[in-house]
Amino acid sequence: MSEQIKIMCANKTHQEVIVHYIEQIQLYIDDITQKDEDYDVFINVLTELVEKSNKNVIFSFLGGEYTKAWLTELPTTIYYAVVGYMHLIEVSLLDLIDTTEKLNYLVSETLRELEDIEDLNDNYYKINLN
Repeated sequence: MSEQIKIMCANKTHQEVIVHYIEQIQLYIDDITQKDEDYDVFINVLTELVEKSNKNVIFSFLGGEYTKAWLTELPTTIYYAVVGYMHLIEVSLLDLIDTTEKLNYLVSETLRELEDIEDLNDNYYKINLN
């Protein structure tokens, strides 16, 4: 992103997975976007999705399915944003197919990596009152 935005993450592994995912998404979008203003619009949407995920971090403290839902929320919503974006801009059929294949692989791998995140019950969820 041209501007830095804070992304709330559960731990270092979560951060690495999410940052890699967003960087790859930006590369895919940059490759298929012909007009700078279209790219700027997508980056604004991406920023809004990150901010929404940051607000929803409170649900991760509820544990169980709430935590799982929050961990996967950002990659999933970004995935759908990219799909919608590709249908709104001028893009060749070849680029659409290629980007869709890359995107499907990326989101699958990202969600798999997020399922494998361990140690979510460590200091992230503990508050030291002493």
